[in-house]
Amino acid sequence: PPLTYFLTILSSRRRERKMKIGELKSRLKELGMSQGGDKGTLECRIAKGEESAKLGLQTADGDPVHQLKLPKLKPYAARAGISPIGTLDEIMFQYIEFLKKNNPGADTGGEDASGGAVKRTGSGNGSGASGISGRVLQLAEEDDFVGIINLGGANVTASSSVAVLRKAYLKLSLVLHPDKNRNDPDATRVFQALVNAYERISQPELVEEVKVRKGKKKAAAISRSNEGCKRTKIRCPRCKNSWSETSVEGNPDYFYNFMMTGIRSFNCATCLFEFGCMTAIHNCPFCKCSFEYHPSDFHRKITCGGKGCNKIFGFHMFHCSDRVMKNLKEEIQVLREKQAISTEQKRRRAESFRRRRKGNDDANAETAFLMGLANECPRCGISLADLDDKDEIDHLRNCNDEVKIAANKRKKKAAEQKTEKKKQKQDLQEDVTAKAAWDLLGASNKNMWMLTDGALQKECAEQGIDTKGKDNCDMISGLVRSRESQVLTKYKGTKGRAKVTAESLPSNLHTMTAAQLRAVAASHGIKVGRNKRKIDIIELLQAEQEETRPLMITAESVEYVKPGTPKDEVIEVESGSESEYSGSESEYEPDE
Repeated sequence: PPLTYFLTILSSRRRERKMKIGELKSRLKELGMSQGGDKGTLECRIAKGEESAKLGLQTADGDPVHQLKLPKLKPYAARAGISPIGTLDEIMFQYIEFLKKNNPGADTGGEDASGGAVKRTGSGNGSGASGISGRVLQLAEEDDFVGIINLGGANVTASSSVAVLRKAYLKLSLVLHPDKNRNDPDATRVFQALVNAYERISQPELVEEVKVRKGKKKAAAISRSNEGCKRTKIRCPRCKNSWSETSVEGNPDYFYNFMMTGIRSFNCATCLFEFGCMTAIHNCPFCKCSFEYHPSDFHRKITCGGKGCNKIFGFHMFHCSDRVMKNLKEEIQVLREKQAISTEQKRRRAESFRRRRKGNDDANAETAFLMGLANECPRCGISLADLDDKDEIDHLRNCNDEVKIAANKRKKKAAEQKTEKKKQKQDLQEDVTAKAAWDLLGASNKNMWMLTDGALQKECAEQGIDTKGKDNCDMISGLVRSRESQVLTKYKGTKGRAKVTAESLPSNLHTMTAAQLRAVAASHGIKVGRNKRKIDIIELLQAEQEETRPLMITAESVEYVKPGTPKDEVIEVESGSESEYSGSESEYEPDE
C-alpha cells in the first residue's frame, strides 16, 4: 500500500489513544464489533475494523469480515489455511492480513487465491462480463446463490426482501444477457445460472408429495411449515385501521393468503376503501414499524429492514380447501374478464380528458376562477370564500405577490407528486393482481392476455426480452416465442400454434376492443395485422377453434357424428319425411 495509507492508519491510531474507553466502545458498536477487553485491545480492534471496512471486505453472503462472529469466521479461516484455534481477534486479524496480501489494493469482485468466498464492494468488475461469467459458473457449482446475486456489487442476504433481490438481479442480468455476450460460448449457461439463483432465493421450494388412495399415483400439493411465521398486521392506507382482525368483518382465515399473495383486493370495513397487498400498510410483528412488502415474500422469511430490528419472520399460511380454490379460480377468471373491460373504459376516459384539456392550463384555470367554478386562485391559492362577490377580476389584476405565488406553486407540485405516487402504487397493485391471477390459473400462454402492461414488462425483463417501443401484443408474442423455445430445448417437440378452444378464449370476446382481441390472438401464437377490424379478429379466432362435425340433414337420412367417434362408426337415423329444403338451393355454403 502507498505511504499515504500508512499515514492515515497512524493518525487514526493517535486519535484512538486520546479517546476514552466509553468512546472506544461506542465506535466499536458502530462498526458492529465486540466491545470487550482493555483499552489496548479496543484500539487495535478499531484499527483493524476500520481497515477492513475501508477495503470493503465481505463474504459471499454479504457479511462484512470485521463483523463476523467466531463460529462463522472459522470455516473461512480454515479454507484460507489459517488455524481456527484461537480467540476471535487472533483469527480475524490473521484473516484480514491474508486477504490484503492476496488481494492487494484491488476493488474487483471475486474469490481470494485460496478459494475463500470473499468479494470486495468496489464498483469495478475486474475483467468485465467474462470475469463475472466464470465466477457465476463456479458459484453455481457450489450452490452459492447469494454469492451469484452479489457479483453485481449488491449486498443482499438470503433474508432480503424480493424488492431488493430483484434490483440486484436485474442489474446483473443487463451485463450477463446472451445478446450482449455473443462471443462467449457459455453465455446461455451463465444467464440460466443467474436466473436459477434468483428463483432459488426468491421462490423457495413448496412442492410436497401427498399420498392418495391405494392404487393411484401420488399428487403434488403446495405445502410448507408455519414455523417462525406470524400473521402480520395489515392496515388500510386511508383510515389506518386494521384489516380482518375481528370476526365482525366475516373474513375467513384463508383470506389472509389471498391478500398477501395479491390474488384479491378487499374493502376496508371502516371507510370501504378497496386496497390490496401493495397499497396496504404492513407492520413488523416485532418492532411494529411499517415495511415494504411484495407477494413473492409470502413463502420466504425476511427481516423488516427497520433500524435496530434484525429479527427474521415469515408469513402464516392458513389451510384452504380444494373446493374453495376451485371456486376462487372460477371467480378470478370472471373478474379478469371484467377487469379487461374496465381497464379499456378507463383508458378511453383518460384519452377523452386529455383531448378536452388540450391548451393553456393556466388560462383555463383563471377562466374557471373568474366564473366561480374554481375554489382557489390559480396564482396565489387564496380561497374564493375569502373574497367578496365579483372581486375575482380585481384580485387577478392585482395578484402579483411573488412569495405567495411561489408558495402556491410548491403546494401544487407537492400535491401532484402525492397524486402521482398514489397512481404508481395503484398501477403496481394492478400489475401484481394480474400476475397472481395468471399464476393461479396455470401461467399458460393462452391466458397471457390477462397480464397488464407493467406485468408484461417485468416478465420480459426476467426473460431478457427488450420492450423498448413495443406494445402489449408485441411483448406477448415475444414471451410466447421465448417460452416455447425453452420448452423445445428441454423437451423434444415440434413448434406450432397453441390449440384454440372455447375454454381458452374469454367468454366476453364480443365486448373486447380490437387491441384486446389482438392480445388474445397473440397469446395463442396467432399474428394479427393492425389494420384488422374487430369482427375480422373474432372470425379468425373462431375459425381457429377446434371444431366438431355438425349434424348433417339429408333427404334420406340424418347422419350424426358424436365427438370422439371414429369415422367408421356413424349413427344413421331414418327420416320419415322429405326435407323441406329438397326443392330449392341452400344459401349456406360450408367453409372449405
